[in-house]
Amino acid sequence: MTQPDSVSLEARLEKIESAMAHLQHDIDCLNTSLLVHFRRLQEYESRFGKIEGSLELLSESPERLDPGSERPPHY
Repeated sequence: MTQPDSVSLEARLEKIESAMAHLQHDIDCLNTSLLVHFRRLQEYESRFGKIEGSLELLSESPERLDPGSERPPHY
């Protein structure tokens, strides 16, 4: 192998290593963003479940509600 070939291969290797480092950084950033969004989604699902449960309680028919817990209309 001649000297110019060796320099050319080293330059190519440095270029590839640099590209890989940038790609690894990008992957790490995307992973962090994905984790943040996943946690938000879990929080929203939890909130949605609570709201859904509350709505189900509110939409129950009056016959199923406890009449003793309701205030009379004249109060």
